[in-house]
Amino acid sequence: MALISPTKVARQYGISAALLRQWRRQGIGPEYFQFTARTVSYADDYLQDWFNDPDNAHLLPQPVETGGGTGCAQGRVTHPHAVVNG
Repeated sequence: MALISPTKVARQYGISAALLRQWRRQGIGPEYFQFTARTVSYADDYLQDWFNDPDNAHLLPQPVETGGGTGCAQGRVTHPHAVVNG
């Protein structure tokens, strides 16, 4: 069992260290070990199980779907005061 810092956990699983801290304060999230007031570590064995558990999916940030479009109506970029012909 290897112990991993919150920063490395955040990087590995694509979340923020702040989210991990929030989960610890709320008593949710993956199991962790707190050795001192400022030293927190996560066991890699528990992490993989926790992040792969479908029951925890609602806690994870959802990816933003871009849809591949321009985000503008009909694919045209307009200025609020521009006159658009067509």
